[in-house]
Amino acid sequence: MTNPLKGQITIKLGGTDYQCRLTVDSIIKIETELDKGILQITQRLSDADIRMKDLAVVLLYALRGGGNNLQQKDVHGIIQSTGLINCCAAVANLLVSTLNDESEETETKKETVTA
Repeated sequence: MTNPLKGQITIKLGGTDYQCRLTVDSIIKIETELDKGILQITQRLSDADIRMKDLAVVLLYALRGGGNNLQQKDVHGIIQSTGLINCCAAVANLLVSTLNDESEETETKKETVTA
């Protein structure tokens, strides 16, 4: 079960539900690996200026943070089966959910992000 107060959300990729969570540690790893700040990554995604590697790295750490024991090649397969546009939407929603202050969110916010 997801816990939005801990930054946990469920995303649907390729017909499978995955628990995801971006911790401070995972965000640091993403920023280091991509040599970009998390806000810059989020902005580039909203500008449709994102690379496949960026998507794969964010998804890898988010999926691992959610308790999924996946490797980079597994994430590549998930992206392949889900499609680029759907993965972009899922990663965008994941980043927005992570960066938003949950105390300001309404109770009508969806807990599951579908791609």
